[in-house]
Amino acid sequence: MKRIAKTAVLGLAMALSLSFGAGVTANAAKKVKVKKVVSVDSLTGKKAITLAKGKKATLTTTVTVTPNKNANKKVVYKTSNKKIATVTKKGVIKAKKAGKATITVASKKNSKKKAKVKVTVVKGKVTKVSVDKASVELKKAETATVVASVKASKGATKASKKLLWTSSNEKVATVTQSGVITAVAPGTAKITVISTDGTKKKATVDVKVVTTTLALGKKDVTAEITLTDAAKMKDDFAKLVGALGLKDTDAVELTIGDAKTATKKTVAEAKKFFADNKKKDVTVKVTVANAQAAKLGVAGTLFTPASVKSVKVGEVTFTEIKADSFKVGTTTYTYTADGKNVVVDGHVAKDFEKLTKAELITATEN
Repeated sequence: MKRIAKTAVLGLAMALSLSFGAGVTANAAKKVKVKKVVSVDSLTGKKAITLAKGKKATLTTTVTVTPNKNANKKVVYKTSNKKIATVTKKGVIKAKKAGKATITVASKKNSKKKAKVKVTVVKGKVTKVSVDKASVELKKAETATVVASVKASKGATKASKKLLWTSSNEKVATVTQSGVITAVAPGTAKITVISTDGTKKKATVDVKVVTTTLALGKKDVTAEITLTDAAKMKDDFAKLVGALGLKDTDAVELTIGDAKTATKKTVAEAKKFFADNKKKDVTVKVTVANAQAAKLGVAGTLFTPASVKSVKVGEVTFTEIKADSFKVGTTTYTYTADGKNVVVDGHVAKDFEKLTKAELITATEN
């Protein structure tokens, strides 16, 4: 009797366990929640595709679901008209015959969550894509417009002749869908324009964003640095002395205000002068030995940290010197400091030819 009772208890326990387990499984299944299904052409990112007869397109499908597991993201692809377009279980569409069809992409976990892609099949196809420029050279922030031409067979439509523009490196150059290229940073990139009707006809444009590196030359550098703010001159001169590594006994020449001749002073005497100066402009002429200039580079020698009105080196005067730009004459140049060197946007070596010939700097174009 006890054995029968024990067996009954065990049987009841197992039954409850199985029942509870089934409940857990059912509850776990209910927890899967499909929020959204999105499916687009993998090439264009669009929900409408125009294909030439016989060509293919691949869909990229994204399923938003919780829990976020691959097993919960499976979908079923179905076409509304197999005579017009077929679709594989991997989302590859093949255009069969001119006409229209709809591809429905439904979640396996919840068939009510679905996406639809409109497919139009045309008889004609793109046979060639060409561009009016094979390559362009730009400086940072410059733009260039490339014009693309499309050749297509009879039966092609405006939609089937649409092109897609892409850049291989958007950190260097970007491109709009109108073919406008913008230089972002020095380097190279390849712009590709491709047909979207499945023929994959394309053309490319090589883009080079160019710079010129200014480095120190072989000669001692004599610079005329004009300080313009009387309230800051004392500090500016101190910064200048520190940056150029000048000693109190080193010589400088000061041209005060509108004076036509310069006054020679030691650095110590000049410091005292600037402590009491009330003049608006003072030009400091100083020669920096090549060895000292080499420690500072062009960035430290010519683009002094002092707030100045201008710096004249040789026959070239730099004005409106900022952290990222300066002017020579009426031309504004943008630049970055590459360690000791100055990297100027664009191919501008000829603009600094007077300084390179005097061996005060070198100018190397990339």
